[in-house]
Amino acid sequence: MSTLLIRHGETRWNAAGRIQGWAPVPLSDRGREQAAQVGSALVADEDVDRIVSSDLRRTHETATVIAEAVGADVETDSRLRERDFGVFQGVASATFFERHPAFDLLEAGEDALATAPESGESWLAVRERVRAAAADVADRPGTTAVVTHVNPIRLLVGERRGLDPIRSLTELSFENCSVSEITGDEVVREDDVPWA
Repeated sequence: MSTLLIRHGETRWNAAGRIQGWAPVPLSDRGREQAAQVGSALVADEDVDRIVSSDLRRTHETATVIAEAVGADVETDSRLRERDFGVFQGVASATFFERHPAFDLLEAGEDALATAPESGESWLAVRERVRAAAADVADRPGTTAVVTHVNPIRLLVGERRGLDPIRSLTELSFENCSVSEITGDEVVREDDVPWA
């Protein structure tokens, strides 16, 4: 049993450095190309039994393109969503922590993990729902491609590498449409970029 963690393709907000959260941002042309190349790579290298995707627009679009290539249906699971950043969706990420230090994991530590933005959710809440979704996927036979977001992937890969949530969220990085693979509790590959 293997889980392929695939980050969604690039969006215009990714390219502009804006916080997306749950905003219904579509893939850019480049993001659609990335998804198509990942689909082609999976056909060549993997036997994908199913695709489970976050239900947000950018992930579902990515999953649909990949599904066409591998010949699988797409199931959605809202627990695989990115963090709900609430009122901060759309804000530039480059200056975010300067303006809102209570959310800076490196400065505020555990307090920042537990702090939820207005109309959003905390990192601790994200971790619990993502863990639950990953556990359900791991119980299924064969290979499941999970199309999700950068922070759920950081949390899942980091946990299996023995990192706490702060280190997972601040030290790990995953490119758009990268593929990471988890088998049991082992990270088999990490941030593989088939489209590069």
